[in-house]
Amino acid sequence: MADRVKCLYCGEKIPADSAHCPKCGAVSHFQERGYRAGVRGKFIFWFVVLVIVCAIMILWLPR
Repeated sequence: MADRVKCLYCGEKIPADSAHCPKCGAVSHFQERGYRAGVRGKFIFWFVVLVIVCAIMILWLPR
């Protein structure tokens, strides 16, 4: 099953590789922009890792 994303206009879950939303007919910007499903999740994961590493470094540094 293909990854699904929300339509930017109506919020309906549509396949990530769909050219148009089947509910409202809007053009899918995910395909036009080369959007890859899961990129946001990866960004959040690495952002959290970076914040944790920075917090450890701040606590580890001598005062």
